[in-house]
Amino acid sequence: MTEHQFLLELEAVLHQLPAEERQDISQDIREYFLNGRRDGKQDEEIAAELGAPAAIAQELLASFDFSQVEAKPKAVNLSKDEFDKVDIQIDNGTLDIGLSQDGKMHVDVEDKGYNQQLFVDVLDRTLVITLKEEAKKWGIFSFAINTKSPRVRIQLPSKIYDSLKIVTDNGRIDGADLESSVLTAKSDNGGICFEDLKTAELRIRSDNGALKLKSSRTEKAEMKSDNGKIELENIEAAQIRLQSDNGSILMDRVEGRISAESDNGRIRLFTSNLERDITLKTDNGSITVETAEEPTNASIHAHKDYGKAKIFGVKSNHTVYGSGQHSIILKTDNGSIEVKKS
Repeated sequence: MTEHQFLLELEAVLHQLPAEERQDISQDIREYFLNGRRDGKQDEEIAAELGAPAAIAQELLASFDFSQVEAKPKAVNLSKDEFDKVDIQIDNGTLDIGLSQDGKMHVDVEDKGYNQQLFVDVLDRTLVITLKEEAKKWGIFSFAINTKSPRVRIQLPSKIYDSLKIVTDNGRIDGADLESSVLTAKSDNGGICFEDLKTAELRIRSDNGALKLKSSRTEKAEMKSDNGKIELENIEAAQIRLQSDNGSILMDRVEGRISAESDNGRIRLFTSNLERDITLKTDNGSITVETAEEPTNASIHAHKDYGKAKIFGVKSNHTVYGSGQHSIILKTDNGSIEVKKS
């Protein structure tokens, strides 16, 4: 059976599906035939791997949610009194999360694929929202059919939550105006950006993607990216810990005790004062600290293997102000170190 014959038979029995879904399936089948030919296979071999078109169509029709034939899925609304915690898990897709205007919860998904299942419920005072992908298997051959990357928009009622947990396997996370005792966000592949947060404890992690935090208040913040830069702007915190395996760390108007480390990337801090403990370390990159005022009670240690160190215009590795109560440690294996007034 050739590719053309395979598609004709498949499309003939998928006429019940919306046109957009049929186009997506046909495109995935074409790509599979193309990849098979690149591996030196004939159309007959590729068709045999996929299985009979009628059997494939039967499974696709059985898995499709015909209640969501309309372009936009039906919104799910819940009042803020029904839950204190939020748990969001998305296999593949971009997430936008913020506050609603009517005191209710709303979920809207754009470009949801036929094999992506949305689940929304409240379990033990926890709002659970998941968007999962289900790979279909035909015979002995497994074939994941989905090229869509949906956009999930979640609006939460305004309140102080006990916890907000957000996890995506593949996709960006954007959030704003959220308030929670604990907020954790993780993406295996995708950037994370939050703005106007109020939390007691904040934990943000991306295996591959940039992290950004703006105009937020927290007691304790931990942010880590295996591959991507970290940016903070206008942050009030008691304690901040930042780590990037490969990427720069940029901090603008960040208050609180700071520990920032990068294996490969520059570190820059712009702040109003240095009257707190600060540790900035990078294996490969420069370190720059700009402050509106020189410290009055701090000890600055500048360690570098290759490069120059300058503290307020003076070449120095160690400078003490007052009794040196606050410890400021700046260390780079390969790069310059400079502390100066802004």
